[in-house]
Amino acid sequence: MRFAQLLAVVPALLLAEAAPVRERRDTKPILEIRAFGPDGNPIAPSNDSFYQPEGDWTSAANGAVLNSRPVWTQFDSGARSVYQVLYKTTSPLGEADATAATLFAPAQPASPPRIMLLMAPIDTAAPDCQLAYSLENGAGSNATSFLQSTVALDLATSLSKGWYVAAPDHEGSNASFISGVTEALAGLDGLRALLNHNETLPGGADSNYSAVIHGYSGGGHASAWATTFLEAYGSDLNVIAAAYGGVPVDLTSTLELLNGSNESYLAISSIVGLANAYPELNSYYEGILTEEGKRGFELARTQCNTQLAENLSNVNISTFFTTGASFQNSSVAQRYIEGGLLGQPLNDTGLTPVSVTGVLPIPVFQYHSLTDEVVSSKPVPAYVEDQCKRGAKVQFQASVGTDHSTTSIVFAGDAYNFMERAFNGTLELSACNNTLGVDALPGSDAFIEAIGPEAWALLQMLQGASSSSNSTATATAEGSAAVTAPATATGGASSVSLLASSATSVPLSSLSQLASSLQASATASASQA
Repeated sequence: MRFAQLLAVVPALLLAEAAPVRERRDTKPILEIRAFGPDGNPIAPSNDSFYQPEGDWTSAANGAVLNSRPVWTQFDSGARSVYQVLYKTTSPLGEADATAATLFAPAQPASPPRIMLLMAPIDTAAPDCQLAYSLENGAGSNATSFLQSTVALDLATSLSKGWYVAAPDHEGSNASFISGVTEALAGLDGLRALLNHNETLPGGADSNYSAVIHGYSGGGHASAWATTFLEAYGSDLNVIAAAYGGVPVDLTSTLELLNGSNESYLAISSIVGLANAYPELNSYYEGILTEEGKRGFELARTQCNTQLAENLSNVNISTFFTTGASFQNSSVAQRYIEGGLLGQPLNDTGLTPVSVTGVLPIPVFQYHSLTDEVVSSKPVPAYVEDQCKRGAKVQFQASVGTDHSTTSIVFAGDAYNFMERAFNGTLELSACNNTLGVDALPGSDAFIEAIGPEAWALLQMLQGASSSSNSTATATAEGSAAVTAPATATGGASSVSLLASSATSVPLSSLSQLASSLQASATASASQA
C-alpha cells in the first residue's frame, strides 16, 4: 500500500541514528543464541528450529513462553531490550498452536508498567512473511520494508513514552490472515507472553501493569477482534482501552472494493488466509480452483506483499474459480463469511473455541476515512451504531479526503491522546461519541505532544525523504493539515482539506449516508477511468 511507499526509507533513516548499546538481561552472547543462514542473515521461520517447540508444549498454558532469544531490530535506540519469543496459543478449532512475538522493553519504563499490544497489518497468507522475522536486522524477508514501515511510528512513540510493546505474529503459525478468531486468540496470548517473560517485564502479571490494544488496517482488524474476545478469552488481562482504525468490518464489502484494483492481491491473500485457518473452507476452495486460481493460491502462500503486488494486482478474483463470481455463495463459504462479521455473537464450535457476545467490553477509539479506497467504510457506521445500542463505549471519528494509508498518520495524535488518557485514568467516555474531523492535526502542537518529539522528528525525516509520494500529510502555518488523496478516493478531487478546527459531532446516520455516497462516487469514477 502507499503507506509502505511513504515510509520505505525507515531502515536507512533509523540506521543513520546511532543506536546506543542496550542493556542485556541474558548472559549468552546473541551470536550463540541466534541461528543464521549461510549468508550470515537470520534464517526464515520455515527453516528455523526456534519456531518448532519441543517437549510436551501442547499442554502448556496459553501465553506460555516456549522459546526466547534476544534480537536486534531497527528500533533499538528507544529500547532497553528486544526479545523474540515463541509462545503457546490456540487455533480457531481449539487446537494447540505456537506463534512468535517481538517484545520491546523501553529504555525508561513508565511506572507502573504500561503495555501496548501492537497489532501490525501483517496482511499475508505466507508463513515466512510474518512480523517477528521481518523485524530482525538482516532478515531476508520480502515483507521487511513493508512491515517495518507500518510499525515505525508506533514503536517510536510508545517506546519514547516508556511503554512496553508486545508485537505478536497474530495470524498464528498457519498465516491465517483476516481470520478474526485466530487474530484474537494469538493476539491476546501475545500479551500473556510478555507478562510471562521475566527478561522483558520483571514481575509480569503482578507488576500492577495496565495495557491497551492498538492497530490499523489489517492490524485494526486484529485489534478489533482481540478487543471483542477480551471478556471470553482475556478476562485475566488488565486491558483498559483500545484504539484502532481502517477496520474491515465485513469481508464482502472490502473484497468487492479490492477486486480488480491495484490492491487486489490483498483480497486474494485474505481469501487464502481464511482458508489457512479452516480446513473445510480450504477443501471447498481447492475443489473449484481454476489453473489461474491454483497459481494464485500458491503465490499467496509463498510470497510477501511486495512480491505479490507485482503478480496479483488488478486481478478479477472470479477468474480463480470454476464457479466464477458465485464462488462465495455456497453454504460452506457463507458459514465462514458470516462468521467473519465483526460484532456478531459467535458460538459455532467449528469457528471458535470460546463463545463471544460480540460487544466491545472496554472504551474504544475507532477511526476511518470515508474515502478509504482499500477498506470499505460503508458498513462501519452501522457497526458502530449497533455496538452503541448494545452498550459499548465507542468514540468514532471519520475523515473525508484522506486515503487509506494517510489516515493512519492523520489520526495518530488523537489515537495516542485517547490511550494516554486511559493510562492516566482521565478518559471520560460514558457513552458513544461520533465526530467528523481530527482534533490533534498533524503538525500542530497537540499532535507533536501526542506522539512525542522523537516520533515527530522521524515523520519529518520520512516526509522529506519521500516528498514525491502520492500520499502525504503536511502541516500548514495555521496548524491544519492538507492531505493529498488519489482521485479514485475522492471521486475526482485531487486535494481535500481536513477540518481545521476540532472534530465536529455528526449523527451516525449522516456518516453512513456520506460513506455510501462517497464510495459510490469513487466506484463510478474508477469505472470510467
